[in-house]
Amino acid sequence: MNVPNASLSPFVLLADPQHYVACNWDLGADEPSRVHWVGFFKTHFQMMLKLALTELQSEGLSAETATRNCLAAANELDGVLTAYAEDPRSTRWGGRVTILTLDRWRDAILRRYGIRDAFASLKRRENEGALPELAWVIFMHEALPTGIERCQSLIRGVFAGNIFDMGAEATSGRFLNGSVSFSSLLGEIKPRPWLIDDFDLLTQRWLSTEANRWQKIVYFIDNAGGDFLLGALPLIRQWALEGREVVIAANERPSLNDMTVHDVFDLWPRIIAIAPELSAVKIVSTGTGEPLIDLGSVSDDLNVAAAHADLVVLEGMGRGVESNLDAAFHCDVLNIAILKDHIIARRHGGTLYDCVCQFKPARANVR
Repeated sequence: MNVPNASLSPFVLLADPQHYVACNWDLGADEPSRVHWVGFFKTHFQMMLKLALTELQSEGLSAETATRNCLAAANELDGVLTAYAEDPRSTRWGGRVTILTLDRWRDAILRRYGIRDAFASLKRRENEGALPELAWVIFMHEALPTGIERCQSLIRGVFAGNIFDMGAEATSGRFLNGSVSFSSLLGEIKPRPWLIDDFDLLTQRWLSTEANRWQKIVYFIDNAGGDFLLGALPLIRQWALEGREVVIAANERPSLNDMTVHDVFDLWPRIIAIAPELSAVKIVSTGTGEPLIDLGSVSDDLNVAAAHADLVVLEGMGRGVESNLDAAFHCDVLNIAILKDHIIARRHGGTLYDCVCQFKPARANVR
């Protein structure tokens, strides 16, 4: 169902690209999970199409044409998912089917019917709502002394921002009809110890001596709104202030409410006006377009920008837990996310809204 773009290549920092597996959750061999994800994708697609109907009309399509396109997309995805559920071992699927596979099926169908970015208006609304809070969030972190206390505040901020996720079962409904304040989201973050809690090891490396410090960091961003603007950016800004080179890696194509590289560029002049310390940050396209990420096929621009980086940050449940939690790199790696689906949480021995802060130093990454 999906043919990789031949111009893409494995991520330069993967320790073993030949044996790399983006997502090892084989839904064909896990019937309860397969039932869950097929049902979720069918239900969630209906919500997406309600948004898409408005987007298509705002782009100039008639109500009749927009409705016809959305119904055709719904019927096609329903047919594919039903056929897969009935015969998951068929050779028709081209091998192992994972959540990443379902993402690709869905997004290919959306684009086939002209639905480029169903969440465009919602992303704009959330970005416009979050941007004025950026200065306050920066002040909140800077009011704390440098060191472990500020580090923990910044990491908790990433968790809080990551709650804004339109692709997750527990959170998508919360943001459909209005924004949720960032301060209230901060209040929802569970105390330490988190489900996966390598924060002490992370800060030991983060606050290490000049000779051992990170020089370059590649940060794979996730969702729009509070996630990117109030969670990721204050952390990225802190690293920029510490003299580190930071590369922001963002999707090329729209998927759910994820920030694309084009969304970032559109907002960047206004972000720099608030936080000029970010002006040296580099922004690159991953070349990809799913909420999970297959690091086996990324853009040349990303690979050039990421060369010789000391730290990779994979933020979000999709990029950092559903995919790449076990990936090995030549450098340090931080997988950071909040769990917003009960099946994913249970798979990792946790519950909804558990926090993942997994840090693996470079020496532990190379198998």
